[in-house]
Amino acid sequence: MTQNPRLTASLVSRWGDDPWALGSWSLIGRGGSPADRVALGVPVGDRLRIAGEATHPSRAGMTHGAYEQGVGAATWAAEAGHRRVAVVGAGMAGLGAARTLTGYGVRTEVWEARGRIGGRAYGVDLDGFTFDLGANWLQQYDGNALARIAEELSLPVIATDFGDPLVLGSPSAGAPGGLERELRARLERASPQDAIADVVEQWLRDPAPFTADEILRLVDAEIVVDSGAPLSWLSARHGFEPGVGEGDRWIVGSYRLLADHLAERLDVRLERPVRSVRIGEHEVTLVADGFEEAFDAVIVTVPLPVLKQGRIEFEPPLPPPHRTALERLGAGRVEKVVLRFDHRFWPVHPAGYYRVHGPEATCVSEWLDATEADGVPTIVGLFAGPWLDRIWSGSDDDVAARAAEIFQRARACPADQRSQIRAAMSSTDDR
Repeated sequence: MTQNPRLTASLVSRWGDDPWALGSWSLIGRGGSPADRVALGVPVGDRLRIAGEATHPSRAGMTHGAYEQGVGAATWAAEAGHRRVAVVGAGMAGLGAARTLTGYGVRTEVWEARGRIGGRAYGVDLDGFTFDLGANWLQQYDGNALARIAEELSLPVIATDFGDPLVLGSPSAGAPGGLERELRARLERASPQDAIADVVEQWLRDPAPFTADEILRLVDAEIVVDSGAPLSWLSARHGFEPGVGEGDRWIVGSYRLLADHLAERLDVRLERPVRSVRIGEHEVTLVADGFEEAFDAVIVTVPLPVLKQGRIEFEPPLPPPHRTALERLGAGRVEKVVLRFDHRFWPVHPAGYYRVHGPEATCVSEWLDATEADGVPTIVGLFAGPWLDRIWSGSDDDVAARAAEIFQRARACPADQRSQIRAAMSSTDDR
């Protein structure tokens, strides 16, 4: 008789509640375009520049996009002749900026709100190993600057094939041929004011030669889990951005290895949340809780939702093009759970990736088999959509138990997944 798997350890992310993240990665809303990302990154005068993944026109939402924008902003500040520069935020953009400035001989301070570095690239220790609760993959690996640093450091990496997930609890093997091409073609033909939901709703009125279920499953798998944003808000033309599935690899030991390397010998001031940035004629002043200091220039690398909510006050206010860009851009919510078990009960799949569709449209989870990292049976789940409202409540142990039950039921009952998932949600809600 097969022994029931026992959950031995777990980690749970809370990016939606984190005051210094307020979501996952940046996205383009209806009416917006990559031009808004460019506009947000344009220097404000000669003393302020916003940098980060949200300002990258083609590598947004990715750590190397953030890093590249930080490096670019640092080069701007150094070439402008600034000799003392502040960097707000110690994520990949901030660390890239500070490291580049230091290389130019510029005196640099990094002010970070949290008590740690890394931002949304967050490695956490669990049961003798370190896992990423935020950014996980080195995407677009061949052209990834951070991947080159990882290679220089001889960090072990493991490839993930996002294009070949094993769909658990599903009677169908995957999307029929031509379905994704048709989706992309319809999105490209949409009006700039259309949301993805508008395109999908029109398509569902006449789905042939595909079925409505096939279309919805593809949207869940390719858009919902990669954005975590309402399809009614996400731009049809520009909300389905490229990047995932281009040679992606994850670092054994987490992104923390890269963050720690980039932060070596930098002057990082932790637990110093910036409340306002005052731009004067000859200097720019940062104001934090109990701190106030003047610099020649400042590079702000905090996540886009933090800027949108006005957590940092700019004096004078940001110019209209920057404010318009902030209105058109946004962020979704994708949460992560790491689950360790006493034995492996899921099938070995060459891609190391699995998908579970929920009981309702836009409920989806994807799972990375991380067992290879240290030999302990471990899966890492990404959850998006309305599912989060029900799963991500209570304690971390509650969340982990619900996520584990969903994965276990999908694995055990492939013939009728949706009814099994409903049963799982019903039983966990009653606890």
